[in-house]
Amino acid sequence: MDVLRNGWLLVIVFCLVSFNPLVGQEMKHSFTLEQALEYASEHGYTNISSNYDVEAAQKKIWETVASGLPQVDFSGRYNHSMDLTQSLLPVEFFPEENWPDGAKAGDKIPVAFGTAYDASYTVGVTQLIFDGSYFVGIQATRVFVELTEQRRRKTEIELRSQVAQAYFLVLSARENKAAFEELLQNNEAILQETKAMHETGFVEALDVSQMELLVNDTRQRMKEVERNETVALAVLKYALGMKGEEQLELSDSLSYLSQRMLGSGLPDAVLNQETHVDYQLAAVNEESQKLLLKNEQVQYLPKISAFYNYQKMGYSDEWNVFGEEWYKAQFVGVQVSIPIFSSGMRNAKVQQQKLNWLKSQNEKEMTMHQLDNNFYTAMADMKNSHEQYLYSIQNRELALDILDKTRIKFSHGVASSSEFTQQQGQFIQAQLGYVQSAVNLMNAHISLLKATGGL
Repeated sequence: MDVLRNGWLLVIVFCLVSFNPLVGQEMKHSFTLEQALEYASEHGYTNISSNYDVEAAQKKIWETVASGLPQVDFSGRYNHSMDLTQSLLPVEFFPEENWPDGAKAGDKIPVAFGTAYDASYTVGVTQLIFDGSYFVGIQATRVFVELTEQRRRKTEIELRSQVAQAYFLVLSARENKAAFEELLQNNEAILQETKAMHETGFVEALDVSQMELLVNDTRQRMKEVERNETVALAVLKYALGMKGEEQLELSDSLSYLSQRMLGSGLPDAVLNQETHVDYQLAAVNEESQKLLLKNEQVQYLPKISAFYNYQKMGYSDEWNVFGEEWYKAQFVGVQVSIPIFSSGMRNAKVQQQKLNWLKSQNEKEMTMHQLDNNFYTAMADMKNSHEQYLYSIQNRELALDILDKTRIKFSHGVASSSEFTQQQGQFIQAQLGYVQSAVNLMNAHISLLKATGGL
């Protein structure tokens, strides 16, 4: 029995050990930039909500179509009259022997009509024959679906832009973190050398203090970029639609992305306004406003519908009214509503909607010019960011070369600690400038894709 028990324990332990890595793998993601964008398109919170909006709009089509098909309703009622309603009737309506005591001609006596219990049920069928709003509504729902789909596309583009920017922020923080880590290691090594040189009398205590200050400053910058990385990673995970406990690794690096974007030189972007989501949104909005105008115009037309009602009623002085005879009634007919005079209200609505339609035409024209402006601005920003990026690379290489030479001179006692501190500050600014220019370059590339509708 002990052998069997120990055998089962080994099996359980083996399963737990084998299962835990699988759980960890399921909760860990590694994304390139393109993979992150595709993941956000599928799992991003705002994009999921937009997909629901599209589905709801598609259901709206059938709701509108069904409103013009036969409608069948059932209603039922069961009533107990604890006190029957009474009416006053002249006493002459009854034989004289049935008059109440003291009654005389001309008096009125209360009489209760009905039974203590009654019930009824009705089945009604209605069918729309003609309604101008119905036919316009059919067209409008299809336009509404298209409008919702374009809004979903717009939301997805904005989401992908946010994901890309958050991705770049994480990479920039990691790039700075790596630079400061290396800088901290070098400064700590130089600090130990300076302390040793001070003990032998080759340098002053001021140099040791200066190097300690430099190490502390570098360590503080390390903490700052680590916090920036944590915040940027949280923003990216939220934009991607990931849970807080899920792990995220970024496969691309800042230098790889920036170099890849410029691998074939500046992009030769082309703007096609008619395929851009902003233009299509404006065009669909114009069409919807035109249909709304048409809907106001058809309010001058009559509305015609047919109906049929089948009703049964039962009465009894006992609670079991269902055991008594029930009486039926049937109705069939046509209902017509013809608008005649509204004191100018309908005309005012038509004129208001006509102005809204003209406004939508103006907005579409304005969108076309805005797309041109955004495109030319994005192209200019891309060129400026490209030039600044190349300039920052050169500055960083020069600053690093100067810092390395100054470090060697300081180690040999040729340069002072103040000079070394100054050159390190210059390198830090060049490093931060390089990282920021790389981020600006990639953001400019994303903006250009948005301007051309290619994101």
